[in-house]
Amino acid sequence: MKYLRKYLNPYKIHIISWVIFIPSEVFIVGLATGRFGTPLSYATHYFVNIVLFYFCSLKIYPIVFSNGISWLWKLPLLASLTFVLYLAVNYYIDSNYFEHITIYNLEKVRLQPSYIFGVLWRALQFMAFAGFHFLFLLHLEETRQIEQAKTEKWESMVAEKEMQVQLVQARNSYLKAQINPHLLFNTLNFIYTDTLLSSPKAAEAIMTLSDVMRYSVNCEFRSDQLPLKEEIEQVHNLIRLHQTRYDERLAFIFEVGPNVKEISFIPLVLITIAENIFKHGNFRDHYHPAILSIQIHKGLLSIRSQNLPNKTKLVPSLNKGIRNIEQRLLIAYQDRVEINYGIKSEFFVLNVNVNLNHRTSNVLSYES
Repeated sequence: MKYLRKYLNPYKIHIISWVIFIPSEVFIVGLATGRFGTPLSYATHYFVNIVLFYFCSLKIYPIVFSNGISWLWKLPLLASLTFVLYLAVNYYIDSNYFEHITIYNLEKVRLQPSYIFGVLWRALQFMAFAGFHFLFLLHLEETRQIEQAKTEKWESMVAEKEMQVQLVQARNSYLKAQINPHLLFNTLNFIYTDTLLSSPKAAEAIMTLSDVMRYSVNCEFRSDQLPLKEEIEQVHNLIRLHQTRYDERLAFIFEVGPNVKEISFIPLVLITIAENIFKHGNFRDHYHPAILSIQIHKGLLSIRSQNLPNKTKLVPSLNKGIRNIEQRLLIAYQDRVEINYGIKSEFFVLNVNVNLNHRTSNVLSYES
């Protein structure tokens, strides 16, 4: 019962309307004529009339009024066809089951003008009711569209306001990011000056670190491409910095092919790969040195790194750097990028290929 009530709830107004209309009409017309029909006759004829009502309201009228002034010919045509069908159904029911024209007129059923016009009058009543119902549905749809438009406009205004807030926050963050590194670089310059005489080697390491950090900070706020020679120079600085840490015993080979330095490329890709090697790799084995290579051939830029993993360190963040590289490359070069990485013969190997000339499909894979 609860399920039935839930199912019928959307049609509650329709049910109530028919429950009020049908008994009211039956009793008013019956009292006026002094005759009442059988329950079966009432049920059959009202069922046909209700079907006519919804058929016109939900099917015929949406077709008729769907396209400009075409309703001028669609309405007479479809209304006539509907009436002919309605007449045929009523004639079949009356002639085969009730054998009289109406419940109020016991004359034998014959397809003559009086019968046809009587059925037409009844059909026009329910087709007119259906027209009002169609207009009501049309009004509800227009109201829904207006409310939806208002909601979308409101959401758009809210989104625009949030974007403005985020823009202000981003500007503030940008200004803070400029201020904080500025203080850091001033401090590093002070330490460099203070240690230059007492420890030239340490002072040189401080200056190298300052150069690398300044390059990284400046690139964070740039989306354009830069000459690769600038980043290659910073990778050399990073290698020199780590050579100082490990007393010049760093097993690291950096290979730069011909014509590579003249290429413009998005920043912080090469240096991020180098930082991953230093963070997660074992670069003290001179028999198996870490290798970072960048080459170009016929418009295909290839970056390859190979290093022994540092098994004494936990490396849960290894993929984060690679994912960052992948996202930035895909934004800049879309389907011209191919990335694969994984463990091969005890080495962690990373390959990045960027087609600078032609479009190919992008691939990101992990091999274990």
